[in-house]
Amino acid sequence: MTHGTPHRYPVEWIDRLTLPDGRLVTIRPVLPQDDTLEQAFVAQGMTAKSRYLRFLIGLQELPDALAQSLTRIDYHNHFALLAEWFDDGTEVQIGDARFVRVDPASGHAEFAIAVADAWQGLGIGRHLLRLIVKAAHAHGVQLLYGDLLHENRAMLTLATATGFTQRRHPEDARLARVERDLRVDAPVDDWDQAAQAVLVRAMQAHDAPAQPAVSSATPAATAVPARGE
Repeated sequence: MTHGTPHRYPVEWIDRLTLPDGRLVTIRPVLPQDDTLEQAFVAQGMTAKSRYLRFLIGLQELPDALAQSLTRIDYHNHFALLAEWFDDGTEVQIGDARFVRVDPASGHAEFAIAVADAWQGLGIGRHLLRLIVKAAHAHGVQLLYGDLLHENRAMLTLATATGFTQRRHPEDARLARVERDLRVDAPVDDWDQAAQAVLVRAMQAHDAPAQPAVSSATPAATAVPARGE
């Protein structure tokens, strides 16, 4: 499901990321035919815990309708990037980042990020978050936010280390809300090294990888507003 007429395919958001071990990851906007990639990513790339943190339900696989809503987007009100690499010529999705405007007139959008469990701790989630913040700002989003389970410490730490403010969720005690006002806190091109140091120290204290497992943002998961928003 898209939010309006699809815009042109935004080739300017195609990116490459070289991992510490030398592997090359391609990051690109999603395409309608990526629905099967998304389904494999969720069913095979994510553990049950990661799927729960991402979707807030005990999801085992993406139903066809949900997979299509995540890939048939307009690149403006619903914008999404996927991270992929090629394993002996086979295309494998290893990450996903997106934002969805809660109300196109409000300037508010919700984001979500997920990284395959085997690929966590390599900087992919951090890079995806940086790109999705830049994309939201470029598309006129004024307030970018995410609703995260309190147990999702990796994502909470990453978000606050990269300029998001953590607040109490207005409706659900299980969740924390992180938000960033892009009108006064516009993204910059380079990763803030001081913020990275804060992230690494915090994740060491939590005995967790210094990169997010997932972000659980319901509108960004289903491409429709939820919880009355």
